[in-house]
Amino acid sequence: MSIEGNSHLLRFLQSQNAQLRDENQQLTEEVQALRRYIHSLQRFQETVWHFTPEQDVLALLEDTLDSAMALLDAADGSLLLLDEETDELVFVLVYGAIREILPGYRLDRHEGLAGWALDNAQPALVKHAPTDGRFFAGLDKKFGFQTRALVAVPLIARGHPLGVIEVLNKRSGEEFTDDDVALLSILSTLAASALDYAASTPMEE
Repeated sequence: MSIEGNSHLLRFLQSQNAQLRDENQQLTEEVQALRRYIHSLQRFQETVWHFTPEQDVLALLEDTLDSAMALLDAADGSLLLLDEETDELVFVLVYGAIREILPGYRLDRHEGLAGWALDNAQPALVKHAPTDGRFFAGLDKKFGFQTRALVAVPLIARGHPLGVIEVLNKRSGEEFTDDDVALLSILSTLAASALDYAASTPMEE
């Protein structure tokens, strides 16, 4: 084989080796993410299984939001519940940069992506929030926050709207995916069922 032929073969082998390294790295990251997904879902499922109406519902909501952020590797998140008397969504739990100032804040139930998700009974996946017409920028301006991307999933039990889970801004800076939406939808279904059970079960004297 000529020197030129050897050089061509060497470049080919180097290219193949680099490609295999990249594929192996991608597979490793996917396995790590899958393990994180399974661990978070199993932990939350155990919480739901052992939940009783006598327990603190707030603890269940905290675990719901914590699991959601772990599943999606998110930096910020919130859980809003519907106040049917005022027809507003209330920020009950907030994790992340503005967790100290946003809880208790109220939105019209039809406002923003949370309102859209609740009205349409389906998730909202937004990869670039500022350019989405459903996004309500007023909260970011009011609280000095920057929403880059988000997933909003409604909490619905037996056709009855209960609230919304919002997860914002992946820590890695990557976009949210359809897989993220599917995982968060599973979580919201479990949480909504537990909340509905708590609300409909009479408390013992």
